[in-house]
Amino acid sequence: MTIIGYVIGSATTQEATVLLEQKVRAGYYVILEYENEKVLGLVTLVTTGSPLLDDNLNDIELVQRVKKMGNNIPIYTKAKVKLLCKIDGENLAQPDLPPVAGTPVRLATDDELRKIFSDGNIRIGKLIGKNIEVKLKVNSLTRHLAILAATGAGKSNTVAVLASRISEQNGSVLIFDYHGEYYESEIKNLNNIEPKINPLNLTPAEFATLLEIRENAIIQYRILRKAFKNFLTEVKEKIKEGKIDYEDLNKNFATYLINKVEDVSKNEKRKDSKDEVINKIEDFLDRYSEIIDFTTGDVIEKIKLGKTNVVNLSSLDEDGIDAVVSHYIRRILTSRKENKVKGKGGLRFPVILVIEEAHVLLSKDSNTLTKYWAGRIAREGRKFGVGLIIVSQRPKGIDENILSQMTNKIILKMIEPSDKKYILEASDNLSEDIVEGLSSLDVGEAVIVGNIVRIPAIVKIDKFEGRLAGSDPNLLEEWKKAKEEIEENSDILNWGV
Repeated sequence: MTIIGYVIGSATTQEATVLLEQKVRAGYYVILEYENEKVLGLVTLVTTGSPLLDDNLNDIELVQRVKKMGNNIPIYTKAKVKLLCKIDGENLAQPDLPPVAGTPVRLATDDELRKIFSDGNIRIGKLIGKNIEVKLKVNSLTRHLAILAATGAGKSNTVAVLASRISEQNGSVLIFDYHGEYYESEIKNLNNIEPKINPLNLTPAEFATLLEIRENAIIQYRILRKAFKNFLTEVKEKIKEGKIDYEDLNKNFATYLINKVEDVSKNEKRKDSKDEVINKIEDFLDRYSEIIDFTTGDVIEKIKLGKTNVVNLSSLDEDGIDAVVSHYIRRILTSRKENKVKGKGGLRFPVILVIEEAHVLLSKDSNTLTKYWAGRIAREGRKFGVGLIIVSQRPKGIDENILSQMTNKIILKMIEPSDKKYILEASDNLSEDIVEGLSSLDVGEAVIVGNIVRIPAIVKIDKFEGRLAGSDPNLLEEWKKAKEEIEENSDILNWGV
C-alpha cells in the first residue's frame, strides 16, 4: 500500500487538499485512515505549480531567471479529494470528522473497490485506471435514468451496452430509435418493431397530433374529435358484427373519416374550419399512410421478453415521432397498471423504455404528448415496473421536472457550461466538483450516480462489440470506396467505345 501524498491545509468532512508525491489523475479512488476510520475519497482535480512561480507573480525578469534553472525548478502537484464515505461497515456513511493535516493518503486496493462497485447485476464497464468491474443494480432502473453527454462522447455505445446486458438477464428494453442507430445494429437478442399504429387504439389527442391540429385550434379540434370518435364507434360495431373489410378500411380510411367530418360539421358556422380539417386529413395520408394499419396488433403484443425491442422512427417527422412514442408508452403504462391491479391480462412483465433525443420529445419549451406520458411514467412507473431512460446531448433543453426525477444518471464528457449547470441544478446527488470534472473525461468515460451504484463511480464504459448505425463514418475509407466504384463504372460505360 504505497502512500501517494498527504493532507495539507484545512479540510472538511466533504473535501481535503492533498500534496502528492506520486502521479494520479482525476477519477482515482484513494483511502484516508484517521481517527480509527477508513474513508474512501475520489480525486476530482489535479493541479501543478511552483512556489517560485505562483499566481501572484508579475515580474517577467524573475520568470526568465528561474527558467535558466532548467529541471531544477521546484514543482509541486496537488489534488482535490472528495470524501465519499466510511467503508469499514456495510453502511457507507459520511465521515464524522475531517482528516487533519499530515494524514497519509494511499490508492484504494482492488478488494476494497470490488466490495463497493462490483455487487450489482449487470456490468457496465471498469473503474478508470483499474481492472475493477462496475456493476449496476437493475432493480433501481425503475427509479429512472438519464444518459447525458456531448455529441460523440459515447451515448449510443452506452445505450447499446446497457440494453444488451439487460436482455441477457431476460429483461425487456424498448428503444425508441430516433435516428435508426439500433434498428439494423448487431445488438444480440434484437426484436425490430415497425412503427405501425392501429387507429382503433389511438386517442383523439394522439390522432390530432398526427394531423398537426393543436388544442388551441378549438373549432378544428372539436370537429376532428367528434368525427374520429364517431368513426371508431362505427368501425368497432362492424368488427363485433363480423362485417369488417380491413383491406378496404386501410385503403379508404381517409374517405370514411372525411365523411364523418362532413356529418359533424353541418351546423358549424365557420366552413373554413371544416375545410382545414379535411385538408389536414388529406395531408396526413401523404405523410403517414405507411404507419397506419388497422390489422396491426396492439403495442404490448409486439414487445418481447429477453429482447432489445427497437422501434425505428427515422422515417418520421417530429410530430409523427411524438404520436408514435406517446401512443406506445401510454399503452405500456396502462397495460402494466391493468396487470398489477387485476393480477392478470395486460403486459405481464416489466419494461425499460429508452427515449432518444429527449431534448426534442421532452422539451421544456413545448408540450408534446410524449412529455405528458413520460412525466406520468417518471411519477408512477416505479410502482408498475416501467422504467424510463432518457438520452440527450442537450440537457438544458429537457423539461426540468422530468430530468429531476431521473434519480440515476450516467454522464459522459460534457463541455458546455450551461449544460453542466443545468445538470447540477436538476440533481440532488451530484456535487459541483464532480460536474466540473466532466470536461476532462475522455470519450467513453462517465460519472455514474444514483441508486444503480452505491457511491459515485468514474467508469470507462465497455465498448459495444458490434456495429451501430450511429458510429462515426470513416470518411477516408468511404471516399476511397466511392472513387473506386465511380472508376469501375466509368470503365464499364466506356467499354468498346
